[in-house]
Amino acid sequence: MSNSVMILGEVLGDVFPEQTIIGGAPYNVARHCHAFGLDVHLLTSVGKDALGQRILDEMHHKGLSTKGVQQHAALPTGQVHVHFEQHGHRFEILDNQAYDALDWLPVEALTQQYTPELIYFGTLALRHAPMQGVAEQWLKLCDSAMVFCDINLREPWYDKTNVALALQAADVLKINHEELPEVSRLLGLPQAPDLDAQARQLLDTFKLSEMFVTCGEQGSFWLDENGSSFREAPVPLKTAFVDSVGAGDAYTAIVIRGLLADMPRQTMLADAAKFAAAICGIRGAVPESAAFYKDFA
Repeated sequence: MSNSVMILGEVLGDVFPEQTIIGGAPYNVARHCHAFGLDVHLLTSVGKDALGQRILDEMHHKGLSTKGVQQHAALPTGQVHVHFEQHGHRFEILDNQAYDALDWLPVEALTQQYTPELIYFGTLALRHAPMQGVAEQWLKLCDSAMVFCDINLREPWYDKTNVALALQAADVLKINHEELPEVSRLLGLPQAPDLDAQARQLLDTFKLSEMFVTCGEQGSFWLDENGSSFREAPVPLKTAFVDSVGAGDAYTAIVIRGLLADMPRQTMLADAAKFAAAICGIRGAVPESAAFYKDFA
């Protein structure tokens, strides 16, 4: 089986008071998948500014292809401003960023050149109608690929339209225990007695082939269209907890690798939990050193 993966979505700067860290769920997943040896292309756009150049430089340095990265002449590279407040922190996801405006023709050309086996996207990339149009064309072009959706709800940038579009396109869904009830409510699904029933209802409604639900400190569970399901217990941290930034993206990357290798799902869940726990022991979403990945090869 091919290991070609295409990822559509944002790369941006998380702007903290003291520093700016390059992030965005699609970018984090791309970095991990590349480190695991998959052939990855990230379809995104940056501005013609210092942050955009920094992103391109980092991708070159890490050996990650930049063929799918467009440069927008007018819009800035995406930013999320992190505000620290009395009861924690708040994320301000700026509007009208370069990743909101991909030109279709370069996306079409690259997709035809590499014919992905699996494609990935989340809902933030679909927050505006023009990108929803690009995504719909792209999905038609990738009709032979496995479609992996990681919902990644980010207020205020989701609604019934972009969530339904994502779910209708998906074969495989990854969602967390906080997003699942919100998605069910948003789509007007009947109230279910618990998380397991909500997951089954969502899978059946959108005819998904399988679904991965992460539950933070409570572990994760999996279910498929044939009625199978099982749980994976949480993994104790081997090092001191630093932050949970990017833990979900780490989980996703292991699942993508496992899907392409057709690994047993129980093995995938266990490996994903271990890798996500390890990411909680470092600052930020992606390790600096490639040696970090050796324990998860």
